[in-house]
Amino acid sequence: MRELIFSIQDFLARQGAPLWLQRPSAWIALVSATAVLLLLVRMLLRRSREAQAAVAEEPPLPAHDSGGVFGPWTEALAAQIPESEKERREFAALLKQAGLYSPTARASVYAYRFLLLVFPLFCAGLIAIASPREQTWKIMGVGGVVATLLSIIPRLYVWYRRRVRLAQINGGLADMLDMLSMCLGGGMSISASLEHVAQHLVNYPALSQELQILRRQAEVGSLRLALADWSNRIDTPEVRQVATLLARGDALGTSLSGSLLDQADHFRTARKQLATLQANRMPVLLTFPLLFCFAPAVLIILMSPALLQISTFLNPASSDNPLANNETLNVRRLVETIDNLDQSLPEEARSASPPVPSPQP
Repeated sequence: MRELIFSIQDFLARQGAPLWLQRPSAWIALVSATAVLLLLVRMLLRRSREAQAAVAEEPPLPAHDSGGVFGPWTEALAAQIPESEKERREFAALLKQAGLYSPTARASVYAYRFLLLVFPLFCAGLIAIASPREQTWKIMGVGGVVATLLSIIPRLYVWYRRRVRLAQINGGLADMLDMLSMCLGGGMSISASLEHVAQHLVNYPALSQELQILRRQAEVGSLRLALADWSNRIDTPEVRQVATLLARGDALGTSLSGSLLDQADHFRTARKQLATLQANRMPVLLTFPLLFCFAPAVLIILMSPALLQISTFLNPASSDNPLANNETLNVRRLVETIDNLDQSLPEEARSASPPVPSPQP
């Protein structure tokens, strides 16, 4: 194995490869990056298929899969990552907010984490065995750092998907309330209104999927329980306000059209205020890039001529330096220097200047 590594390094050296590419630690990083790229492509393909299913006319509820992304090995791989009961509940809520309702979603994410944690360590161990003994700890340290960073990627993906999905849901609540108010004002029931809004809310597929789940839960149980589960599942202030408004209207039997329109206007006003707040915050955020990127360049451009003149003036070999001949820099020397300056005007400028009028008595 060691001879194989030496032969590969010799081949790379003959081909003119850079020094960093001839190190075994660089090979670990490249192989790990390739594996991460393949896993990300797989996850993005699954996400596109889920998005297409969400915008369909009648999106089906997630079915129970027999396995996961790795089939029957998914649960075994996920079980290698320990977690407490509290972490399990929090991650389950995070998966629901991210739109991963499949019962194998948690196992799939943890299987990815385990593979991304073990694969760099395995590669680092093989290279450390074939490398000199003095490089063992260095190679294993690099492998441990790479494994730690890669194992965080699946959870970061779930967090990023949750953030994007919640932003999409909150952004579509105002339009949803307008459409729901029109349906209820036209005499449709709440269940029929939710179905109609979910089918025509194509610009917000995440909100459409949530409304379909809400409608089916209301048909199986009651609207109050379905709204309570929806607010706990999404867990944002905007969704809680809508759920409370719909539950109160259903319990009291009052008309919801006006209240829904007022709530939609409130959401739009809040979004406008948030946009204004972000715009007002932008100059403060731009202070640091301007201070550390733009200001040094401006200072160099403005101060360079003065600094060059000062350096020339203080150069011992320069005739302008008063200390060149061991002279003392005092007031008398400065006065003599100013007197020696040629302050007379040229003949052209003197002839062009207007005559000075004599004072009148």
